[in-house]
Amino acid sequence: MFSQQIKTKALQIGFSACGIIPAESLQVEKENIFRQWLQNGFHADMSYLQRNLDKRMQPQLLLEGTESIIVVLLNYHHPVYQKPSIYTIAQYALGCDYHVVMKDKLRQLSDFILQHYPKSCNRCFTDTAPVLEKHLAYKAGLGAIGKNTLLITPKGSYFFIGEIYTTLSLQYDSPYSQDYCLQCEQCLKACPVHALEMPYCLNANKCLSYHTIENKNNIPEEIQSKMGKHIYGCDICQQVCPVNAHAEPTEIKEFSIKPQ
Repeated sequence: MFSQQIKTKALQIGFSACGIIPAESLQVEKENIFRQWLQNGFHADMSYLQRNLDKRMQPQLLLEGTESIIVVLLNYHHPVYQKPSIYTIAQYALGCDYHVVMKDKLRQLSDFILQHYPKSCNRCFTDTAPVLEKHLAYKAGLGAIGKNTLLITPKGSYFFIGEIYTTLSLQYDSPYSQDYCLQCEQCLKACPVHALEMPYCLNANKCLSYHTIENKNNIPEEIQSKMGKHIYGCDICQQVCPVNAHAEPTEIKEFSIKPQ
């Protein structure tokens, strides 16, 4: 089956995992949850999340004739080597720009598809398009959404997510079935600003990652007092996750930080 060839090629290119799902409209309950999250104002000043809701829910609006969505993961985890400093930067930001690295590898996979099916149309996405990528990864069987709202896989949560929308009809995977969190709430307890107000719900108005990356205004004093060393992003809810205790280091050279 060509679907298996795509997955094999994805691993050869350097992706950590690959799954494929039909490009049907997303479930109504998922849309309602996302709309409610927006109505609660939990997206803070990230107004772009309010735009193109129809495209988030209907893949065919991003690529006409879309039949399948190929979802891939790219491991960025590495021992964090930083010069002695009073500051902390989120691990994902220490390597090369992941948008560039991911897009290059997605294009390689897209070219592989076109070599076999020249008349197919493909479109690659990573983070910058209106795509509910964690939900797509879950539906593709790559992981479960954790209580920290991140995608948790058998090898942890330090992964970038990318997609190829294609007009090809392929063989599909089933949604992920394992629940990693169960009774664990270490991420909720560890967050210094209590941005995880309840399991599976992040309030960006409090989140250190939001305030040190997305927020263009002054950081509220109550947040500043709890920032500690963080100046760009925050990994606390990943660092305390038991699944990440055995996370494997990345083999992608662009993300491998060497000792200094």
